[in-house]
Amino acid sequence: MTSTFAWLDFSERERRDALEVIDLFREEDTRDELGLGVISESLSDLLFPGTSTIQTRARYFLFVPWLLKGLEDRRTPASDWNQRARSKQGQLRDSLMAGGEEMGVIGYRAGLNVQRLPHHVYWLGLRRWGILRFRGTDGDYQQSLRLGYDRRDQSVRNDDGEPVGDAWEPTWDPHLPPPPDDLLEEATFELQAGEADYLVHRIATCAGDSLLFHLISQRALISEDAAFVWEHADPGQLPCVLRAHVEHARNFSESMHGAPLLYNLMLAEEKHRDDWVDHYRTSLASWWEILQSRRSAMLSWNRDGFWNTVRAAGGRVRSLTRQFVTLWWDLTFAANSIESLMARAGARELIVGRESQLKGARARIGNPRALELWSGAAGTAQIDYRWGRPVRMLLNDIQGPLVEGK
Repeated sequence: MTSTFAWLDFSERERRDALEVIDLFREEDTRDELGLGVISESLSDLLFPGTSTIQTRARYFLFVPWLLKGLEDRRTPASDWNQRARSKQGQLRDSLMAGGEEMGVIGYRAGLNVQRLPHHVYWLGLRRWGILRFRGTDGDYQQSLRLGYDRRDQSVRNDDGEPVGDAWEPTWDPHLPPPPDDLLEEATFELQAGEADYLVHRIATCAGDSLLFHLISQRALISEDAAFVWEHADPGQLPCVLRAHVEHARNFSESMHGAPLLYNLMLAEEKHRDDWVDHYRTSLASWWEILQSRRSAMLSWNRDGFWNTVRAAGGRVRSLTRQFVTLWWDLTFAANSIESLMARAGARELIVGRESQLKGARARIGNPRALELWSGAAGTAQIDYRWGRPVRMLLNDIQGPLVEGK
């Protein structure tokens, strides 16, 4: 018997989120075991609009429109578009490898058999940054090509290349920089200064009030030692609204990190693995120290403001999820030591009940057969809102040529 993921008539954002969940399942340490994804994804979109965990490098925001616009300019028939688009993106892969690139090359190992081509990965981000003008999915785009070619031939444009009146609207931003002549021969991820300036302009225009744009405007490369955005951006130097966003994100990430650690401790205890039990007890003790170092900030945290921010960011949080989070906060902030929290029946019962809500018969706790599939870590990574992948890399890609040109 096999299992499949499926969706029917969901929005493009929901489709993207579903793909991200599938990707997270492939990295067990980042799995969303306790159903916090709707909250973390909403805050991720608020902080870093246009990004997703399946993106890799910033120059794909140009590679994709260059290739697809080329297909449009050659009036590729809708019936041939899939095959031609896959072929061109395969050539791009080979070109990047010829240029010496490895990490971040989509399809590096799978070649033309890659499940999600670059245009699938970047479609929503391209639209969010205003590089892609088409409002539908990539499938809708294919179906619109034939009509689009006819309307484009008859359209009238102004000096900036924009359509006049009720004419055909171009698929791509008319100010897109031209591609290099050797794009499909030997390419790299290194942005040219003009390309970086263009991406900064698009982000400023479409997401100028976001933390993403604020960080880009700082003209500073980001150290790999900054594991979270709040370790790089000094909250005291942020505008008030962004400071509140970062504080909400940090408080949620740090306060909830103990829940999956306790969950894994309980699994280790059921599996009678003393080494894993010791590991998770140590991890929980470290988490508790971090929490206590910020205890005053946590206790003065405006939780209603947090939920309002999540709601405004588009997060549709179910009542059971909000109840779980709130009860965890109450138990955590009322505990006087990590030992009392780990031993407290209420905390353990909360974890058991939450897993049962989400997984039903597939829940691991109290289920020896399901426990066999647990390899020692499930969802233990602290929420970082896409900072480690891909935001830090995207920012450095864009900042590189701009910092060098100071």
